[in-house]
Amino acid sequence: MAAYAVKHIAEEQGPLLANLKAIRKTPHSYTSREPEASEAAAGGDVYVVEVRKEKAVRTYWLGYKYQARELYKPAGGGVWKGGFRFRNSATPGDRADGVYFEVLPQITETSLCEWLSSQTPMAQIPQPLIDRFEAMIAANAQAAHEFA
Repeated sequence: MAAYAVKHIAEEQGPLLANLKAIRKTPHSYTSREPEASEAAAGGDVYVVEVRKEKAVRTYWLGYKYQARELYKPAGGGVWKGGFRFRNSATPGDRADGVYFEVLPQITETSLCEWLSSQTPMAQIPQPLIDRFEAMIAANAQAAHEFA
């Protein structure tokens, strides 16, 4: 199954943790990318990464990983808050597969940072990099929380 990285731009959307209560209940992410949004909704893993700008340098922080099951479009052909056309989500009311962090671990591995910097806000992750994301989650397992 394919996996996707979704960037959450902190300077445009605010801090990722500001939405933690809603994320814990039903993890979700926003994008305007098609067909990635539809493909992810078929059970793909979504890694949500907060992008921060610190001075002139962009840094990346892993927020959460969930398995997408639903794709929503706003009623009437509108857009979601922030101008996004699609919302990927776990199934509301079901326990989501994945983990979240209350203290975001910084992504420091060069290959992940270089790949993230060259990608659109939602991109399919190559298999070798999925393994690196998973290794990062495992290395921060003490801080990871499963969705309830």
